Amino acid sequence: MSCTYLLDANVFIQAHRILYPFDVFPTFWEWLEKENEKGIIASIEPVYKELNNSSDADRLSEWSKSINKESWFLPVENQECQKEFKLIANWTYKNKQYNDTAKAQFLDIVDSLIIAKAKSLGITVVTQEKPAPGSKSKIFIPDVCNEFGVPYIDLLQLFRILKGQF
Repeated sequence: MSCTYLLDANVFIQAHRILYPFDVFPTFWEWLEKENEKGIIASIEPVYKELNNSSDADRLSEWSKSINKESWFLPVENQECQKEFKLIANWTYKNKQYNDTAKAQFLDIVDSLIIAKAKSLGITVVTQEKPAPGSKSKIFIPDVCNEFGVPYIDLLQLFRILKGQF
């Protein structure tokens, strides 16, 4: 499946917990599903695992299990994605700005893979993270996207681009 936008885990998590809870904004979640059905938005398999990693089955994990996993959560094991991941990992390890803990955390979580997948497909990452180019203790998605020429936007920008209204 090809898509235009890859959603970071924090888009789903913040929407569920803070911005668009299922009981108040069901139309937001329906809109996400329709945009996925059109082939416009998706995420990656490690995001699916993150959404379902909790021992507590919450509404978000129930939702993620109820949608079409194959169309929503793209694989990252393919050669193109792994090639980009290796470039990102090498850059991370060689970068003297960040401390070792920040480097290890960045490569251990989904962030590096979502950037690699977006880069391999030539598409845009959707994240709620903001750039923090001076950070030493955390590597932020927008800063790595800027380094590798991967476009990124936040959820509000996605709404505006896709004309999402609720």
